[in-house]
Amino acid sequence: MGKFPDVLRACGLAAALLACALPARAAYAPIPPVEQGRVLTLYVGASHYYDSNIFGAPAGGIDSLVFQLQPNAVFNFSVAEQTLLTASYQASIDYFDSRPGNKLLVSHTVKGRIAHTFSPRFEGEISDMFLATKNPETLMPGIAGVVLNPDQSCNYNRFEAKGRYTLTRRDVLKGVLAAGNFFYQNPWLRQNLNHGQYTAGVQAVHAMRENLQTVAEYRLGAVRYAHDGWLKNKDSHTLLAGADYAPTKLTACTARLGIEALFRKGAPDAVLPYVELAVKRDFFSNSYVSAGYTFAVQETSDVSSYTDMYSHHFFVNAQYGLARNLVLTALCDWQPARLNGRAGVAPGIHENTLKAGGALTCLFGKSWSFSFTCDYDSVRSGNHQRNLNRVRTGIRGRWVF
Repeated sequence: MGKFPDVLRACGLAAALLACALPARAAYAPIPPVEQGRVLTLYVGASHYYDSNIFGAPAGGIDSLVFQLQPNAVFNFSVAEQTLLTASYQASIDYFDSRPGNKLLVSHTVKGRIAHTFSPRFEGEISDMFLATKNPETLMPGIAGVVLNPDQSCNYNRFEAKGRYTLTRRDVLKGVLAAGNFFYQNPWLRQNLNHGQYTAGVQAVHAMRENLQTVAEYRLGAVRYAHDGWLKNKDSHTLLAGADYAPTKLTACTARLGIEALFRKGAPDAVLPYVELAVKRDFFSNSYVSAGYTFAVQETSDVSSYTDMYSHHFFVNAQYGLARNLVLTALCDWQPARLNGRAGVAPGIHENTLKAGGALTCLFGKSWSFSFTCDYDSVRSGNHQRNLNRVRTGIRGRWVF
């Protein structure tokens, strides 16, 4: 599915893996402190950064300075004592001083969520997120080798419905339905990559102790492409078992091990392991470190040549409070993978993706922040047309009012 969807998946996975090991008792996700007690919160962010490869070319990429303005409005409202409605809208206005074609790109992000407690035992929520992305944070490898100065603009919509039923004081049953759809603007990408990903899952959770719970889960997945589905569609059935454990108040660990049966339309089926491991350790002065590993099957940005890829995903994320109002953050994300070639079309290849970044942020009270940022993306592939190097470095300010 390319790197843009991979980032979305990674964000969701990190949020799930690094949650506290103790069972949650409320349907409502925590509201950030700056938004608590406010129906409407407004943000304004502004950035000026240098991008060394705006189209993700394997060689000879076009660089540019980018000016970015990001206004954001967040709405939190308790419709009733047991019902919470949240919604947000963010625009990203990006101006490039050196870009073929349009130099001004405008992206939009709209989110909505409603959570309701139906009874002391049953609670649920539905949410939807729509992104119209003109300047993706992460570019797909291999595209610039096929399309000159490609537009990787993508509209993405994700819908989720979740439910939670408390069977006993120690046992909880959870269910989820999710649908994610990708719509690319470039004609070549639209023909090859427009698709939907659909998931249904059920999870049983048993609290053995206050700081330890065991989990058993079943997931049904389906990938459906808009074109040539007879070649690219697939289904999967995954069984997982694991545990969440908090040995101390500052440390949380989680593990999921399982097996995935993958059924491909245009290629052989497969039975594969599924692994999710993560640990998070908090420290004093607003500091923490988290790390994890997953193994999973992912879609690729060239589904005509490769059926999918087997991806090992290692990540480390850290934050350190240098002073009361000075915070240093760093991220390293490494994904060695094997792309499975289609018989008679392309051989299988190995590919290494590395994302690293850091930021030094100074906080001015509750309303202002100012950051120096640097991000590095690298793809090293057995197919040289999929190689990619990209560096972005700049400054960013944000104001809350």
